[in-house]
Amino acid sequence: MTDDKPTFPNARYVTGQVEYDFWRDEARAGTPAETGHKAVLEKVVPLAGKTTFIADGAEVVPGITALAAFGHSPGHMVFRLDSDNKALILTADTANHYVLSLQRPDWEVRFDMDKAAAAAARRKVFDMIPTDRLPFIGYHMPFPAVGFVERSDLGYRFVPATYQFDI
Repeated sequence: MTDDKPTFPNARYVTGQVEYDFWRDEARAGTPAETGHKAVLEKVVPLAGKTTFIADGAEVVPGITALAAFGHSPGHMVFRLDSDNKALILTADTANHYVLSLQRPDWEVRFDMDKAAAAAARRKVFDMIPTDRLPFIGYHMPFPAVGFVERSDLGYRFVPATYQFDI
């Protein structure tokens, strides 16, 4: 939003229904989530009429599928991108640290709102990546933030791809 008007007036918006419902709920007022709640009321709710609300397994557009990975936030999602018989997972905030969150996925992380659900989501997502031999992009991975996952000991290990990654 710019000056209370959509910055991109012709854009189509897509967001998870669970996440949206959580942040716009008045129950967030007076809690640690209040700042996020106010931002959603100010910047996101006005766009609701132009927004498609999705759930686990929904197709954002052909080739992009939303997958529930609840825990970091109540409606946190990851996205699978498929094209030309190749796939990539965008893990978003599933892992908050490229070593600790992978090596010890069950450890609690301060930033996860539902710590048990976040740990279960880390296990689910980071089991899928090596099983399906998928590359992934993670918000908190070191440059170039793309790589693979290997199973190791109690968890996983991030294996970075070269910045020459062949897309």
